Amino acid sequence: MQQPEDSNSAVPNADLVQDSTAPSVFASNPLVRPLISEFHPDQTFTVAHGKDIPVDENGDPVFDPVVTTLEGKDPRDGDEALPELTVPGGSMTISESARQLFNHIAPTMKVFIRAGMVVRLNPGDRKNETILKELQPATAQSAFEKYVRFMKSVKVSAKDYGLVPTTITEALAKSYLASDEARELLPKITGLLQCPIQVEHDGHLDEVLQGYHEGTGLYVVNPQKPSQGTWEDAVDILKNLLKDFDFATESDKSRAIASFLTPALKLGGLITGPIPVDVAEADASQSGKSYRQVMVAALYNQQMATIGKSKGTGGSIDEQFAQNVFAGRPFIQLDNLRGTLDSQIIETFITARGTVSMRVLYKNAEPIDPSRFVLFISSNGFESTQDLANRSSIIRIRKHGRQFTDYDGDDILSFIQKSQDTIRGCIFAIVREWFSRGKPKTGETRHSFTEWARSLDWIVQNLFHLAPLMDGHQAASERTANPNLSFLRLIAVKLSLENQLGGELSASELAGFCSSHSIPITGLSEDTDVGEHGAKQIGKIMGTLFKGQEQIVVEDFIVARIKSSETTYLGASTGSTKYRFSRADAVTTAPPQPGVVNDLKISDSRPGLAGIQPIKPH
Repeated sequence: MQQPEDSNSAVPNADLVQDSTAPSVFASNPLVRPLISEFHPDQTFTVAHGKDIPVDENGDPVFDPVVTTLEGKDPRDGDEALPELTVPGGSMTISESARQLFNHIAPTMKVFIRAGMVVRLNPGDRKNETILKELQPATAQSAFEKYVRFMKSVKVSAKDYGLVPTTITEALAKSYLASDEARELLPKITGLLQCPIQVEHDGHLDEVLQGYHEGTGLYVVNPQKPSQGTWEDAVDILKNLLKDFDFATESDKSRAIASFLTPALKLGGLITGPIPVDVAEADASQSGKSYRQVMVAALYNQQMATIGKSKGTGGSIDEQFAQNVFAGRPFIQLDNLRGTLDSQIIETFITARGTVSMRVLYKNAEPIDPSRFVLFISSNGFESTQDLANRSSIIRIRKHGRQFTDYDGDDILSFIQKSQDTIRGCIFAIVREWFSRGKPKTGETRHSFTEWARSLDWIVQNLFHLAPLMDGHQAASERTANPNLSFLRLIAVKLSLENQLGGELSASELAGFCSSHSIPITGLSEDTDVGEHGAKQIGKIMGTLFKGQEQIVVEDFIVARIKSSETTYLGASTGSTKYRFSRADAVTTAPPQPGVVNDLKISDSRPGLAGIQPIKPH
């Protein structure tokens, strides 16, 4: 194992890089060959991770087996004896002994500080997964012996003392772990990645292929060599991954492409500001909303950490979330969220602009940097606060009857997992092209996270030639922050799926429809009798929404209020109110009204990939 030049440094020098040449293997991958028109064998890539990576006779990196093996090897090279370290006693203080210990451990990049805790890489509970796990005192007793040989001072004569080998107690191991020296000397780790990343260094891009990167605090645990290819080919391949999804608008498709690229830009530090939570919303179950998000994680060779309502001994949503954060899982999904997000810690994590104080069971709260995580929410009817809505990227999908493309017996997710070199090459190629043009941005102002919105808006419009990123998003955002509008949309969506649009329904009939289709009525608790109170509550909701108007637009639906009156046989006048739901089939031009969401351009056309053929293996 080749050691860093400065062996006394706690963190290797990330300036050490090595350039190698590699032929384009976009074209050599049989799963994507039909999409590739040409490739360029003269392209180069750069690797940087803190020390030089040796190359073989073909110029390919030879990855360090010590980095990819979590346990079972002495961190020092060869059979060289371990350095001796005197345990506390006599003139040797705990602080000095700890300083010597962690000066030996830090350069190996195997033990780190995270949220005030000493952690190390450990196998996770999923196949081929690596997580961060706190180093416990009982485990540290033997773990530290891989780095030093502990010695203690003993009296060998009436006047003289000598050093003899010893083992440390659990209490001493605990003192080492709790020492200020551990927090001062050990490298700080922010998260784990299963794939390479691109980081900016001295005005150019470096590719971190394996190991610890000081600038980001990320650790690449599963080294890969990305394919090389043109950004034009990469655009076609990434577009093709979404060809089986039916997006509500062209801009929803643009935001889906942005979701592919956002983790690369954020985790690599190319976007320094916050990024939104990816919200997948669908009009029905089995539409692919959660599947698309899992695809995003798969693009980065990550397993999505999925959390939801507590079942059995799984713990609360907050506990599940904290456990995944402390384990260093960077992609976290709240799957099939119903109603409003009722977790204060998660909403704080999403909206925070600095560190977030978090704790796990039996531990004190510690600051966590939320910028090293990508969060996802999937829902058939997302509701949020206005603050959370402003920090979301809402991507709406419609259910269709088509089957997802079969890739020679594999689905698209399996294809992505089997084509990691090509997929990573696509992401790298897009980022490299944007970076080479000076990281341009548009003047987009319709999102709270302007750096993210302007950067991705430029990319989707100028490289992918797609619709503007934020068109229609304000309508979706305002609707999710208004429980009454969200409720109205749920009714419209379900009526559409049941082919019942166009009819006229009273509040009582709507209450019965909600009851039979399990649509919760805003403002009614779960144990409230819908038959007795549902119509009255719907009347209140409609009165609030229709105040001063007889028609409102909720994204791609129009809801009209129809009042009628008649005279009874006794001559008395009586009136009735019904509501007609229909789909908007033209551009809405009416000026905005209070409580009305009507700035979304609706088109009968469906997003497609004209001219792009399905990826088929040879």
